[in-house]
Amino acid sequence: IMKYIYLLLLSFNAYGSCLDGADTTLDISQCYSQMLKVEEGKLKKTLLQAYDTSDWVVDEIKLSQESWVSYKNSHCGAVYASYGRGTMRLIAHPSCLVDLTKQRRIELQNNFINP
Repeated sequence: IMKYIYLLLLSFNAYGSCLDGADTTLDISQCYSQMLKVEEGKLKKTLLQAYDTSDWVVDEIKLSQESWVSYKNSHCGAVYASYGRGTMRLIAHPSCLVDLTKQRRIELQNNFINP
């Protein structure tokens, strides 16, 4: 659990301006939702770049993206469920989505754009 708290704190630092004014669980959750929109936009651009620079494996990248979306949703759903009825799940779930989306973007960059 300490590892997760550490990763959560790192996320706070990356988006300090949004989270600095977040005083409630709802505020923090909404901030993560905003972050997720930004990260999803970056991921979409990165996917398009990957398709362009690695055009011989576009079908494979698309298939891996579909599988990754399924994984992301399942994994973050499990994170949400692990908190039971606690309000921390309202932060942990969108935080998980943000973190995995960032990781996917970096993986795509490292493997298909700047190998």
